[in-house]
Amino acid sequence: MAPPATQRRRGSHKKAPVAAEVPPEAPVADIRALPDEVQSAIISLLPTDAGVRTRAVASGWTALWRAAPLNLDDRELRLRPSWRNGDRIAARITSILSAHPGPARRLSLMNLTRVSNTTGDDRYATFDAWFRSPVLNRVKEVHFQYLYRYRADELDPLPLPALRFTDLTIASYGRCHFPDNLAGVRFPNLTQLTLHDLTNTERTVHDMISACPQIRSLLLRNNKRFRRVRISSPTLISLGLSVGEHDDEPAMEQLTIVDAPSMERLLIFDTEGGPINIRVIGAPNLRVLGSLPSSLLRLQLGNTVLQEMIAINAITSMHSVKILALGADGFKLDIIVDILRCFPCLEKLYFTSMVIESGETMQNNGALLPIQCLETHLKEIVLRNFTGTREDVRFAKFFILNSRVLELMEFRAPVRQNIKKWEANERRKLPRKSDRASQAARFRFVYHTCLFRNYEDTNRTHALTESDPFKGML
Repeated sequence: MAPPATQRRRGSHKKAPVAAEVPPEAPVADIRALPDEVQSAIISLLPTDAGVRTRAVASGWTALWRAAPLNLDDRELRLRPSWRNGDRIAARITSILSAHPGPARRLSLMNLTRVSNTTGDDRYATFDAWFRSPVLNRVKEVHFQYLYRYRADELDPLPLPALRFTDLTIASYGRCHFPDNLAGVRFPNLTQLTLHDLTNTERTVHDMISACPQIRSLLLRNNKRFRRVRISSPTLISLGLSVGEHDDEPAMEQLTIVDAPSMERLLIFDTEGGPINIRVIGAPNLRVLGSLPSSLLRLQLGNTVLQEMIAINAITSMHSVKILALGADGFKLDIIVDILRCFPCLEKLYFTSMVIESGETMQNNGALLPIQCLETHLKEIVLRNFTGTREDVRFAKFFILNSRVLELMEFRAPVRQNIKKWEANERRKLPRKSDRASQAARFRFVYHTCLFRNYEDTNRTHALTESDPFKGML
């Protein structure tokens, strides 16, 4: 007979475990014990307001803040960037430039309009005075843009002193109008340049490239009056282009790479303002190209011409290109086959469907004439906005059945519900391992809800340490 519950519980209470002894905390080093130059370096890396507030920590830190290279960013002033706060932001900037003796490491002015919305005063004289400040004489990095155009029928001039900094290594200018004559402007140390939403013509970009003999990366974004841009630079490695749609102005008509022996990347982020012609005449080391949309009017690579993404004159092949990104209205094999023949050494392909659902227009579903990159080089394929329609699956099957060295095919799918069930169903549609041209091929499904992030991704133009600038794009 089992003992009563009370007897079973008797004596079953265990002693409460003794809390483990917590070792004493290691002493925290006092930052004030560091050498002054180290403390100053730390302060210069802090957000603007945090760096300024270090003066309140101790009386000696005022001297340290003044000795630290100035890092001034109007987005870090703890004032919400709105037209109501514009005058307060401007006053804060004036105060900081007056209190700090320099030198400055970085200046970023992105949240102010030319004309004060509260007082109606033109701030141009204030901006001009800031850029003339001796504090900025040796500044290394400058970012300037007006928060928005004050009046559509007026040109918001870039303050002339903003172009005087010969020690600059990084610069961006936007939503403003450059002087028409840039004679005498020189940036001998500048390697990274962004020009966006300018109201100038293409002459400005030509003059700026000439003024930057060491330039390595250039981003041109939504400059609506740039019509026929010619790129000639012996040092340029990466060029990014985004041509947004403008209701009141025609967009860029032609981009020509005339002489760029160091260029490795031509990144096309947006051509909504097209159609556009692209001519790559002098870029023998180009290894990353795209994303090329099917709306691209004409693409000339050496002596090879693609008319609306169809090869009409395939005389030369681009053996240097290793990474290619394409986009079309649906997964259409007939668009890509001709293009692949132009890139015999292609190792990685990104293909983006610009629509979630598309009609079944693809005609090919089997082996075609040999395509060299499928035989010997193409190892990775990324299909963006793959939804599993019959057309999508046929597109994927073509590569699975014909890519002999394929290692990975990644399906990026905007699926929100029943994810595991959907993936299992899609895997069943794909060829069995025994039928694949490459026995090493693996499939990976990645889920996302964002179709395109062109604006955010444009800064990858300057990420020269990344071997594949498309890798992080969803």
